[in-house]
Order: sequence, then C-alpha cells, then structure tokens
Amino acid sequence: MNAAIPLPSPISCLASLIERLDQTLVDPRAVLVYVDVRGLRAINRIADAAEGDRVIARVSEVLARWSGRDGYAERLWSNEFVALKPIDHTQMAVDEATDLRDRLAALHYRSSLGENPVSVSIGVLVVAQGVDWADAIRDAGEASEHSKRRGLNQIVVHNPDGNRRVKAPASAAAVTEFRRLLANGQLALHPQPIMDIREAEPRLRKAEFLLRMEKKGVHMPVPAGTIETLEYFGLVNELDRFSTHFILDWLADNRSALDRLHSVSINLSARSIVDGRFMDELLRDVRNAGLPKAKLCFEITETAAIENLDVAADVIKTFRAAGVGFSLDDFGSGLCSFGYLQSLPVDEVKIDGCFIKEVAQSGASREIVRAIHQVAHATGKRTVAEFVDDPRKLAALRDIGVDYAQGWLFYPTVTPEKFIELVALRD
Repeated sequence: MNAAIPLPSPISCLASLIERLDQTLVDPRAVLVYVDVRGLRAINRIADAAEGDRVIARVSEVLARWSGRDGYAERLWSNEFVALKPIDHTQMAVDEATDLRDRLAALHYRSSLGENPVSVSIGVLVVAQGVDWADAIRDAGEASEHSKRRGLNQIVVHNPDGNRRVKAPASAAAVTEFRRLLANGQLALHPQPIMDIREAEPRLRKAEFLLRMEKKGVHMPVPAGTIETLEYFGLVNELDRFSTHFILDWLADNRSALDRLHSVSINLSARSIVDGRFMDELLRDVRNAGLPKAKLCFEITETAAIENLDVAADVIKTFRAAGVGFSLDDFGSGLCSFGYLQSLPVDEVKIDGCFIKEVAQSGASREIVRAIHQVAHATGKRTVAEFVDDPRKLAALRDIGVDYAQGWLFYPTVTPEKFIELVALRD
C-alpha cells in the first residue's frame, strides 16, 4: 500500500492518489504532508540521472516507513510526494513533520563534488474524517510552496486564515471543461486594442489577443483558475497550441489589417517556453506562415522569464531571428531587476498595472514608472502601460514618455471582426 508508483498523467496520478486516500484510515485525524525534493535537476546535472532516480527511490522508502502500516505515501509526480499518517492530537502534526524532515535531510547522494545532502520543503495539513482530498492536497501543496520561499528544509503548516493569494482549486473538472469548450469550438481569442500615445491623438497600432469562451451567444473570460489549473497539471501547452494556431490563422486571413498595425501579441506560458518540443513545433509554424517581420509578438511574464533566464534568452533570440517580437509582461510585479532588461533581448516592456493604478496620484508610482520607462528605452525597448482607465493616468504616462497604453479608457476586448472595423476606422 505504501509503494510510490509514478503514473503517466498528472490527472490520472492525482485521481489514483485520491482514490487510495479515500481507503486510508483517518481516525480521529491524520497529518497530510506535501514533500518537494529540492534541486532534483541539479542532482541530475552534477551527478547523473541514475543517481537522481536513486534519490527518488530513497525518499519513497523514507515516506513509506514514516507513514507506517495505517498511513499512505505516494509519489505524485516528478519531485513531489504526498504522505498521510494517523495522529492522536493536532499538536503532534509539526513533531511528525519535523521527524520526517530530519529523516529526509539525512539522505545523501554521490556526485562529482562528493557526498551531498538532500534538501526538501514540506507543507503540512491536519485532516479529519470526511475531508475533501482534492482540496486537502491543494492546501498542503500551497503550504509546501510557502516553505520553498522560506528556504531549504522548511516546514509550513497550512493556515486557512493567512494572507495568501486566492485561486481556484486545481481540479480535473476544470481541465475537462476546458477540453469540452475547445472541442465544441467555444473558445476564441479576442483582441484588446493598444494605443500609440506618442502622437497628439492616441492611435490604434497594436493589440493583445486574450482567451474568451462563448456561452449562450455571449463571449466572456474562461472560469477563474482555468489557466492556473492547466499550468498545475502541466497541460497548458494545449491552450498555447490553440492560441498560436488561432493567431497564425488570423494573421494569414488579415494581411491588409496587419499592414496598418505595428504588431499583435498573445501570451505564452512559462511551461511552454521551456518545452523544447513545443517551441520547435511553434518555430516551424511561424516560419511556414511567412509573416512580415515583427508583426507577431509573444508576451512572457517577467517571473517566467527570470525563473528560466537562460532558456528564455535562447528562445527569444531564436524566434527574433525568425521575425517574431517579444514583450516582457507584468514588469515590476515579480523580481523587478533592471539588470534583466539588459540580458533579455525583448522588444518591449509592459509596465504592471499595480504601478499604473496610482500613477496620476502617487509621486512614488510615477517615479517607478518613469524609471522603468527610462531603463527600458536605454536598453532599446519600447514601453506599454497596462490598465489605463482614466484620462489623468494617460496624461501622466504621456508626460513620462511611455510609448503605448492599453485599457478601458480606450477599448475593452472586442471580437476579431469588430477589431478589423476599428483598424479601418482609425486610419
């Protein structure tokens, strides 16, 4: 019962885990731990893949012994594990998790650098009878994410009342609904116009295409948490594949409109950027499309770019050579290091809306926007301000010298057909 068996799909693995947990004794309560083995990629690099596999096997053995005959332990996927152990009192949860942490940290692996200790991050949740296992795994996983941010070999107990980002549960149902919408042709990309504000009157010169679903004749955003759920299960490539095919088809059918625009853009996820096969296929499709240079732009978030800096830089260089532009989205919301603007060969920087929100009232926000704009221009990049919804914000941005603005002051998202009409009217 304690065997850690990796399954071929994250969804089937999670479903199997929930089924097995339903059969595990929780009386009167149990401690659920979500374990992340840190640096598995580094282990594979400085040792070898076989040593990485041995580490995973040893971790599985430790978890099986720790959970005991009445508990349960299983590898969820990759370097992540879930284990359950019955306890008599809630106060025992941290002691049990600490014991597990110490057992795992005592493991070592051999490499070219000698003996090295294994490091983990552990999220903890106390559960009782009748628990919803999907919610419990999500909450324990979230606690594990918090422990990773605190450092190595940290233990974090899930706090339902703590200050945390609210997000929809990662559930197989959300994936099923996305796939149903996709199969039924109920998904599309709708452009939000982006205005060039460098001239006396703002002019429509760009657009960001955003995902929308059709329901009873009305187009609306997909349910909250859908994209995050696809990312969680490692299935966001399905969305990115749909988006890239949609935009390439749209560009092929609307060359005359494209001549009037500086560029159009779509978002690419972090997982797709580091998926070599996906990006190779996308590069082939882009080259086959024969687009005019720099008319298509991919937006990647600052956090995604910086977390995968080397890969992202290589991808950007390869696609720019094929005539595709890149935009660094939500700049300032993550690590916000100006040094990355010099090392990442993107064409433009989208200033995060949290700074635009107060740009007309707050001197601090205005100077942050000014600094981002000046450094971006110094490194040869254009700037775009997101969420511009007030004339005073527009005036402040023009005073700073920002190149483009996007927001409800100008247009919400519109249908592709309406967008073509707007492009024609603006000229």
